[in-house]
Amino acid sequence: MVRIFTVILFCSIVISSFGRGGGGKNLKNYSVFFFQPEILIGKTLPANSNFPKTRLNTVYALSFGRLVINPNKSWARFYNYPQIGITFSKSSFGHDQVFGSAYTLMPFISINTSKKLRNSVHVKLGLGASYFTKYYDKIENPANLAIGSTLTWTFNLSLNYTLILTRHFTVNLGAGYIHHSNGHTQLPNLGLNSFLASVSSTLFLSPLRDVHLDEYKKSKPGKTRQYFVEVRSGLGMHEMGGPNSVVEKLKKSVSSFAAGGGIIFNRIIKVKAGIMYRFYYHYYNYITEFDTERYRDAPVLNSSSLTVYAGCEFLIGHVGMDAEIGVNIYKPFYSVHSQTFEDDTQFSYMLKRIFASRLGLKLYALSTNKNPRNNVFIGAHINANMGQADFSEVSIGFVHRFSKIRNKK
Repeated sequence: MVRIFTVILFCSIVISSFGRGGGGKNLKNYSVFFFQPEILIGKTLPANSNFPKTRLNTVYALSFGRLVINPNKSWARFYNYPQIGITFSKSSFGHDQVFGSAYTLMPFISINTSKKLRNSVHVKLGLGASYFTKYYDKIENPANLAIGSTLTWTFNLSLNYTLILTRHFTVNLGAGYIHHSNGHTQLPNLGLNSFLASVSSTLFLSPLRDVHLDEYKKSKPGKTRQYFVEVRSGLGMHEMGGPNSVVEKLKKSVSSFAAGGGIIFNRIIKVKAGIMYRFYYHYYNYITEFDTERYRDAPVLNSSSLTVYAGCEFLIGHVGMDAEIGVNIYKPFYSVHSQTFEDDTQFSYMLKRIFASRLGLKLYALSTNKNPRNNVFIGAHINANMGQADFSEVSIGFVHRFSKIRNKK
């Protein structure tokens, strides 16, 4: 359910990102749509000593997007008139018998680090979902400890350089990192990590104008800040144990509730802090089924966690790119979880016990560019203990903004 909802949400996010959105002055919109075919070649790194030997990792991708040069959008000005869109790709990891192929659907944003298109370097960030044709099977595919399910999260971070630029197309060189993981919803889940080089061509559906080719003439908005409060409720899915474990097929939900607040700078950057409660149903099931000493007298309390968190969210109209880091002030059963199911050093255990992270996307009902006083959102996130996936989650939340305060220029 979580993964299916995630795919639907990502499609909704892409559709909303191409919408008009807006507000602001009636300035000229020079946005241009494009197609971008791309070939990536690299290597998938081994996740452990038993990782199967692989040849070249190849990816064939086709993106559809828009170069957003629209001063009416404050987020477009802030991100230096980026490229946004969606990528469809097919990946082979160099060992088809074990890993098969991955078919990926990924929304992205590509931010230009210079003030012109010529000789420019772009930072591309994508977060989406993939379908794997082969995954772990105890009998038929025991070597695939990296991917335990058909659907996974997929994350991409890359740098791309515009080598050739004309009014109709560009030729680009790039290098980047791609990660596949199902967010611990089905084990095993070591994940696939690939480093790749790429060549691509951006084919514009209408010719570029001088405003695209020359230095961007950006109208800088006045600096603003707004205080806000936010609440959310989430439902996640996690599998505890794994192959040959006494709870090999224990798949339970994780319920969460969080409340916090913070400041929205320039209607674009949302800095926040708060407190979050989680209840792990598989912890409760393990405590009650195995009558775990020390925890059986209060199974509900010992199946819970309490976390203080801080985070940053980048707002793009109806879309929010969300990241959080937290400190667990109460998570008693994780010590049993680590000792029973993980193979951690003491230092690694302490990091996972203390730190919780969260990464994902939100879809807002009202465009954040319009400064709505009240707004609601749905989200899809992957949650982790430090850097190791903990569970995948869908959530719904409410945001209230207080009066706006303008800073002096």
